Amino acid sequence: MGLIKSNRAKNLLENLSHFKDHKTPGMRKFPGSGPEIYFELETESEIVKKLSFFGEINDVHKILFESMASLLMNRPISKLDAFTLRELEAYLRDKNSEASIEEMTENDDIYLKKVFGWLKTLGQKPLSKDYHFSSENRPFCELKLADKIKEIRGFLNSPEILTLYRNVGIPELIDVEEMTVYLNVPYSSKEEKELFHELHQLGVEAFRDENLNFIPES
Repeated sequence: MGLIKSNRAKNLLENLSHFKDHKTPGMRKFPGSGPEIYFELETESEIVKKLSFFGEINDVHKILFESMASLLMNRPISKLDAFTLRELEAYLRDKNSEASIEEMTENDDIYLKKVFGWLKTLGQKPLSKDYHFSSENRPFCELKLADKIKEIRGFLNSPEILTLYRNVGIPELIDVEEMTVYLNVPYSSKEEKELFHELHQLGVEAFRDENLNFIPES
């Protein structure tokens, strides 16, 4: 993945402050495909107070994640939404016209975005209010689309689901069609598939309808 070109990037590689030489107890493994990497994130009122990482990763990954961590410190975790491979590369340049890292690909950008999205979930705090679906007026299948979406989002953001997916990344609602719920959720490894099966079972129990179907889209 890429070639380090700028002196700024090379100097940063020699003076890493967020990269650790071993995995600490508070670190969580990124569950997606790609290099194995662990992060520890602490926030206070959505402000990043600590961010460290470890993994068997190459030098380019090290300086990109080091740059990301440096740019996030004492800033809102939501800043991750704006980070891209291009922005981090530009941050590492000596001069605006000369690339700091060469030979990076679209796959590199996709990988980084997945890591950034997952990191945001580490900074999220479980809601204090438990989810409870009331079918006193009508069952889930008879709800209007807007109400179905509202209920599913409430379910996905409940403490039970946030805890279930705390090491993976919170499932995101894509769409609801009748009794089928489409979710953006990790679904590649055996563990992720078992986790999704448990999520589906919890959904069936919460909405008290065995016809409710969850479809994963990773």
